[in-house]
Amino acid sequence: MRKIAQVAAPTSEVVRLMIHADGDNGVYLFGYNTLEDSSSLWDYWFEKVADAEATAEEYGVTGSDWQFIADPLENCQQDWITPVRVKGRAENQPQWGQFEKLVNNEWVAFSPTQKL
Repeated sequence: MRKIAQVAAPTSEVVRLMIHADGDNGVYLFGYNTLEDSSSLWDYWFEKVADAEATAEEYGVTGSDWQFIADPLENCQQDWITPVRVKGRAENQPQWGQFEKLVNNEWVAFSPTQKL
C-alpha cells in the first residue's frame, strides 16, 4: 500500500509526504521538497502504518488528505511515483547512481534532474 499527500500549510521545506507499507519490511514515511515526482529528501521507518500517519500529522496531514497510489514495480525505487529503478538492479548488478525509468514499456536511461 502506498499513499501520498500534499502538506497544505508547510512550516518547513517539506511540501509532500508518501507512506509505503512494505509488507514484512515495515512502513516508510517519505518527505519531499517538491510537488513533482522525485526522490525523497528523507525517510523514516515504522513498524505500523498508524505510527507513520501520526508522524505525518505533525506536518498537518490527516486521514482525508491521503490519495492512494499503486505500489512500486519490482526492483523500483519505492519513493518515486513513476517506475524508476537503479540501472542493473533487476540483473543483480546494480550500478549505483545510474537510473532508468519505464517509458512505453521500455526501460530508458534517466537522470533524476530530468523532468519526468
